[in-house]
Formats: sequence, structure tokens, C-alpha cells
Amino acid sequence: MTKRPFIGWWVVGVGSLCYGFGISPMYYSWGLFLPEMQRDLGLNDTQSGLVFSVFSYIYHLLGPLVGIAMGRYGIRSVMVPGSAIAVVAFWLMSRADSFADCLLAYGVLGGIAIGLATILPAQTLASNWFVRSRSRAIALVLGGGAVVGFGVNKYFAPEIIRLADWRTGWVIIAGISATVGVIAALFIRGTPEKVGQEPDGGPASGDAELEDQRGPTGQGEWTAPLALRTSQFYLLVGLSIAYGVPWGIISVFGRDHLESLGFTLAAAGSILGARVLVSLFGRFSAFLGDFMPPQTLLGIVLLIEGLGCAGLIFAETTLLAYLSVILVGLGFGAAYVCIPVTYSAFYGRRAFGTTVGTRFAITGVIAPAAPTLAGMLSDWSGSHVLTFSIMATTCLLGALVAFGLRAPVLGARPIAPVAASSSSG
Repeated sequence: MTKRPFIGWWVVGVGSLCYGFGISPMYYSWGLFLPEMQRDLGLNDTQSGLVFSVFSYIYHLLGPLVGIAMGRYGIRSVMVPGSAIAVVAFWLMSRADSFADCLLAYGVLGGIAIGLATILPAQTLASNWFVRSRSRAIALVLGGGAVVGFGVNKYFAPEIIRLADWRTGWVIIAGISATVGVIAALFIRGTPEKVGQEPDGGPASGDAELEDQRGPTGQGEWTAPLALRTSQFYLLVGLSIAYGVPWGIISVFGRDHLESLGFTLAAAGSILGARVLVSLFGRFSAFLGDFMPPQTLLGIVLLIEGLGCAGLIFAETTLLAYLSVILVGLGFGAAYVCIPVTYSAFYGRRAFGTTVGTRFAITGVIAPAAPTLAGMLSDWSGSHVLTFSIMATTCLLGALVAFGLRAPVLGARPIAPVAASSSSG
């Protein structure tokens, strides 16, 4: 009987398509539509940041539940309902008339939709299908966000504002979400075992089977509760916050900051679009995580991202603005891949969903407050300079931590007891 060709890379391609169109239009359009929404709805920077913070809180805090649901029902069974909720959320956003409407539609329902349909499912899909090539797989599936995000920043949002209005934009985004749900229902396959295949394509990846049975240390199998007993888990949580906060703040207030430096809407859209496009190359540079310790690569890219944030403080020329966003894009893009790759390398494939989901929940208590705080600092100081200074410092300190990070040893003495109620499966 002829062996069926390995479909893992095809599945990653579909996952990349669903991830890119599932998250990028709604994530980036909030900040790009924001000045017009503020004018029409009477929002200030603090309220605008709060809506984005609530959105971020929701999808982060859903992490453990999404991990459990994927383990019990499968990735596809989580993504499809998430896409359906996205349709409702963004249609309601197109009809918003107040801060409260935005908070419900974008903040709450949008956060639920993205939490179910995009970030954690995309990473888990790649981790399920690949072990030896996990850096490349995760980079490819997450690369869809950069490709689509570039188009949203460069073309979609500016053209919507020029030709129509922000309400029309949200209606189109609702339609895109519906299409993503149909594609996920038809083509996503959550694990290779469900279609009679093995990670990485079969017998050549026998070491992948060994990792599943004995864990990455060869001493047993990691679970989320065991991971929570290691200091490395919490250091990676901190590094997740360090690399992720600048991206969210720039997505919300980047246009406003660049326009305050003298750039037009078209120029700001091009600059911010370059940031997202370059993040694609950053994600692909994370391929190096298959050939060197991913935590070392994480230290390098945090350093790069910090330098980019510092450059944006003084980016009054086109050259410096582009150079700064290129550094931010490269650093963020690679870190975006390095974090889940490091978790997978440290704690194994079987624990990936619940471990990363738990990390999402913990970062969700802290990181989503950043846009609100940035808005408050802007309303207080009259600019975003102080915020960008803090972001640069945090990234540079995070780089030092990453360079000193080492893999945990299963069976080593835990840093503290963890209550049984903290287990997520």
C-alpha cells in the first residue's frame, strides 16, 4: 500500500492563512481607525487604550481554557466558534456609538473571538505537527500575521479611511472572519495522529516520539503544574511581557506618535506597515532556533527590539523612523516565535497547549494594562516619549535575562509548591 504523503506543511500553510486573516485585520485596524473613531465617538486616549487593554486581557486570560478545550475537543472545534464570535463582534463594532459599545464589541467579544480562533491554536497546531522542525513550523504559521498585517497597515486601513469610513472597515473585517471560520472548518487538522501520520513526517523523526514519551530532558513527561514549579517558566513569562508590550502600544498609538513628529497619515501607514512586514523576516529568522538555543536567540532579538523602541523616541526623519520600525519588527517577529519554541523545547510537545495557555493567562494579568497606562501617560504628559523610553529599557533588561536562561531539569527541586487547583490538564 502506498504511504500517504506527509501533509504537515500543507496544514501549517492553511493555519498561517487562518491566523493571518483571523487576527491582523482587527488587531491593527483598531489603532489605524482610532483618530476617526475618537472624533466620532468622543473617546480620549485613556478610553481608547482601555478598550484595547480589555481585549488583550480577555484573550490572554482565556489561555488555559483554550488549552484544555483544544486537548479535549481539538483545535478545529475551538477555532470555528471563535470565528463565529468574531463576526458578531466586528459587526457590532461597525454600529458602535459610544465608549461602552466599543468596550463590549471590540474589548470583550473581540477578545473572546481572537483568544479562541488565533494565537494559541496557531502555535499549538505547528507544535503538534513538528518537533525537529518546530521553529520553522511555528515561524511559518505565525508569519501569516505579518503578511496580512502589512497589507492592513499599508493598504487596507488607509484606503478605507480615504474611500469610506471606519464603520465600513469593521463590516468588511466581520466578513473576513466568516471566511476564516469556513476555511478552518474544512481544512484544519489538529494533530498528525488523527490522520494516521507522525510528527515531522514519520520514521525519520523517531526522536520526536522519544521526546513525547520521556520529555525533552529524557527524565519523564512535563505537565503544566510541573512547569509552574520552575523559575524558567516565570522568567519566560516576564520576557513575553517585555517583547509583547511595545508591539501592542505601537499598534494603538503608533499613528498618533508619528503624526505628532510631523508625518502624514499616508507616511505613518507606510512606516507602520514596514514594521509589520519586517516582522515576517524576524519570524523567519527564528528558524535559527532549530540550530541554536532558542533562549540565546531570544536575548539577541530583545536587544534589537529595544534599540528600535529607543530610536522611535527621536524619529523625526523618514530614515530614522524606518530604521527604528525595522529594528522593532525584526526583534518582535523573532521573539514572537522564540517564546513558544523555547516553551516547547523546555517542556515538550504534549504539555505545550496547557503550558503556553497558562503563560497566556499570567501575562494577561499584567501586559494588557500597558495600552491604558500608555494612554494615561499621554494624557498627562502630552506625548508618548516617556512610554517609548520605558519600553526600550524593558526590552534591553529582558535581553540580559534571556542570555542567562537555561533549560529546566525535570525532577529538580521546585521553586515553590503549586496548589492542585492551578492544574490546567
